[in-house]
Amino acid sequence: MSTSANAPEWFRRALATPGESHFVEIADCPIHYLRWGDKRAPGLLFVPGTGGHAHWFSHVAPFFADQFNVVSIDLSGCGDSGRRENYSLELIRAEIMGVCADAGMLAARTAPILAGHSIGGHSVVRTAIAHSEALLGIIAIDSLRYRRLPKDGIFRTIDGPMPPPRPQRVLTDLEGALARFRLTPESEVPIAADYLLDHIARQSLRPVEGGWAWKSDGAVTALITPGLELKDALAGLSCCAALIYGAHTHLADETVVEAMTAATQGEVPVLVMPGSGHYPMLDNPIAFVAAIKGIALAWIAADMRQRHRL
Repeated sequence: MSTSANAPEWFRRALATPGESHFVEIADCPIHYLRWGDKRAPGLLFVPGTGGHAHWFSHVAPFFADQFNVVSIDLSGCGDSGRRENYSLELIRAEIMGVCADAGMLAARTAPILAGHSIGGHSVVRTAIAHSEALLGIIAIDSLRYRRLPKDGIFRTIDGPMPPPRPQRVLTDLEGALARFRLTPESEVPIAADYLLDHIARQSLRPVEGGWAWKSDGAVTALITPGLELKDALAGLSCCAALIYGAHTHLADETVVEAMTAATQGEVPVLVMPGSGHYPMLDNPIAFVAAIKGIALAWIAADMRQRHRL
């Protein structure tokens, strides 16, 4: 838990909400996840971006526990999950569906919903392409690109030679290590919640001989791609889909609603969060909860109406 003295009551209440920590073996690697709520409730699984971990959502996930079986996952090479010699998109899909099964989501009456942030949104779209019949829907949170924008730094990176993963660096002092924590990419919107950044930073470090090291395996960055092709797959999914963007994100501009509506043939709603950047769960967490809940509960209600008509 964050040690920041200025953390608000809602944040302290969320982190104090009872939850569970689990591991499940998937393709010879222990995959860790956090879970809250009743296993009989509809499933909602959060997938963080590259190098992120389950605690990127542990301050908001408990607010879904009254109506959902809610899970936040550490993909392999991230958080408290194990590392692999080789990472792949196929293994990420297996990890997501394996955690859904282990958490009881696939046995519930209502199929689960996957919500992925940034590259995690790419992962949930790819999972839906392979397993849409097992899902109620997917939500890509500030994730999908629709064209090359000059302000989007990923194209400058991939157009040149990819740098090799940096060797693990041991930081001798915990407070010094925490001070080095940075959001990558940098947030377009100032995040004044130092207690929240402190919480995520503390959960990003692990004790090692001689000090502290970041939990994330740098090798996972080899899987980063722009994913421009993923927008074209959304209209063909048999499960529901929705897109959330921050109004000030580097991934989109004022044309995003028109562009993504056209790309998905109007089948996928596009929600733009005013005042938010690439990290809506950090710069606007309460509105983030309301947006995800609104989308998910609407899908569940529609699914129930459909069942009653059959």
